[in-house]
Amino acid sequence: MKKALTVLGFVVAICMGPLGGYWAQEWAKEKADWRQHHPITEITVNGVERKYHLFVPTSSQERPMSLVVMLMGGDAGSWKFPQQGKWEELAETEGMVIAFPVGKLFPPNESAWQLNTHSQARHDIDFMAAMIDDISASHAIDSRRVFAVGYSLGSMFSYELACQMSERFAAIASFAGTMPVSPKSCDPQRNVPLMHIHGVKDPIISYEHAWDWKDWDSVGTMRDIPSLVQFWRDRYNCQEERRVVSESRVHLVYDSCEQGARVEHYRLETVGHEWPETLRGVSTHEVIWSFFSDFTTRQRVDDG
Repeated sequence: MKKALTVLGFVVAICMGPLGGYWAQEWAKEKADWRQHHPITEITVNGVERKYHLFVPTSSQERPMSLVVMLMGGDAGSWKFPQQGKWEELAETEGMVIAFPVGKLFPPNESAWQLNTHSQARHDIDFMAAMIDDISASHAIDSRRVFAVGYSLGSMFSYELACQMSERFAAIASFAGTMPVSPKSCDPQRNVPLMHIHGVKDPIISYEHAWDWKDWDSVGTMRDIPSLVQFWRDRYNCQEERRVVSESRVHLVYDSCEQGARVEHYRLETVGHEWPETLRGVSTHEVIWSFFSDFTTRQRVDDG
């Protein structure tokens, strides 16, 4: 099926008269609440201005800090990430810098993050590399502990990082995305541990069915979620499977993978496209951080 992806977009019908003014004010307040509030940094990458927001913990750190890159969906603009406040609280105690990169639409692409990266379309991969370098030049970052979290379109782009920047990202987790059935370039140097979370009732990114973009044929068909998980399980040659089933979810863990990687998947039976606040009774951000804490780039490469 063909679809146009609209994740963070709203249509507001404002009638003439007093109520129209009221709803316009309420919409403006809500939009302001969703806006990213951290300082923005501008860098030039391949002659193009790119932007990112940055959170740095106020508490003093005795050792280099982890870096977590938050990949937003929709227009990938300057919006707050789900559970951002909780991530920032965790960052203060764990010693973590958080980056919020801003996407950019490059016509004729249909989205603000480049999917199905190839040699002639590496602008977002180059942006990620330049952003990490820029942050590392100003802050004490542990290069072995750089992670990414993606939501929706950001989840889709996170798989571009797994394919194109495996030497820089220690582990990746995402919710409500997928990847192309036939990636043009995906030959990672190392096996990046992956966690994929997805709601079975997602009306935007189907769990059970492959789909096509409305006007972005160069990306090709996008995978259903079982085949997405199977793709990475097979690529990493994972030998063990653990399955925990409850009424509302299935948690799959594929372990004993080459290079010490691991692939985890949460199938959420009653969840749609909205970010889940908890997984198995624990805040989702804590579940993801616990997963990240098992990995560094150097450790996994050496173990392989």
